[in-house]
Amino acid sequence: SKRSDLSNVQLLAGDKYAWSATRKVLQMEKAWSDRQFDYWRVFVKPPYRRLRYAFVLQDQTTTLWMTERGFRETEPDNPDAFFDFPYLNSVDVFAPPAWVKDAVFYQIFPERFANGDPDNDPEDVEPWGGEPTPRNFFGGDLQGVIDHLDYLSELGVNAIYFTPVFEAPTNHKYDTRDYLKVDPHFGTNDTLKKLVQACHRRGIRVLLDAVFNHCGATFPPFVDCQKNGAASKYAGWFHVRQWPLAVEDGIPTYETFAFEPHMPKLNTEHPEVKKYLLEVARYWIEEVGIDGWRLDVANEVDHAFWREFRRTVKSANPDA
Repeated sequence: SKRSDLSNVQLLAGDKYAWSATRKVLQMEKAWSDRQFDYWRVFVKPPYRRLRYAFVLQDQTTTLWMTERGFRETEPDNPDAFFDFPYLNSVDVFAPPAWVKDAVFYQIFPERFANGDPDNDPEDVEPWGGEPTPRNFFGGDLQGVIDHLDYLSELGVNAIYFTPVFEAPTNHKYDTRDYLKVDPHFGTNDTLKKLVQACHRRGIRVLLDAVFNHCGATFPPFVDCQKNGAASKYAGWFHVRQWPLAVEDGIPTYETFAFEPHMPKLNTEHPEVKKYLLEVARYWIEEVGIDGWRLDVANEVDHAFWREFRRTVKSANPDA
């Protein structure tokens, strides 16, 4: 509410099927204030997993009942117009893992953190400490992270979020070529497993970046579509408006991330795409031991896919 505008707020709450027997008026507390607003709260446990509720607002001269349908000068006879939790199914109650609440995350862009293994440097690697550009390489890798875990522990870090580590032609790796392979310039799958184990010994959790909205132009199914057009067995893996695949007036004839032609959007409604990506989600948790995923462009992927993704992740590790 506007700061110092209300003198009192109460919560009117109860079960919609037993309103008279369960109706309660609970006093809300002014929990905190900022320069513009007062914030009120109260805790209530629904007696039968359902709750209808409204707010009783008071200042020095007026009392108003605030319901889902607006303000009333008198208490409504029927709670049907109130705010409503129809039924609190336990499976719908979001319960984040306990460790997340105390997590201090450190984000690592692997190509730019530390070069621990010069043998896997790109051919065109530049001297460390040079001027970074969107396209150049300095040779950062996973071994470089392993070499500096003591430094991260000293900072108080207990969770690392890596930007993409899977094989891709760019320095940022958001244009994935192979979702089941660590980029050779970063190391190997075994290097990542070694890193995760070293982190866990220090009490550090590891999250990877799940770029499932789109892949890269070198992703084999997309390469097949470029070669075989509408006849490709992977044609349904992408959102193609017009064949052949092309860029016309700066706009690709297929859906992409933004309008970036090198990042074709995956069709996460396609059963084969879902099967592939959900296997990726499971693989890195079960085989390498990562503790969770950060989801790239999550707001443009269909909700049905994310629900299946969540079930897959939680079945592999409920604490992920």
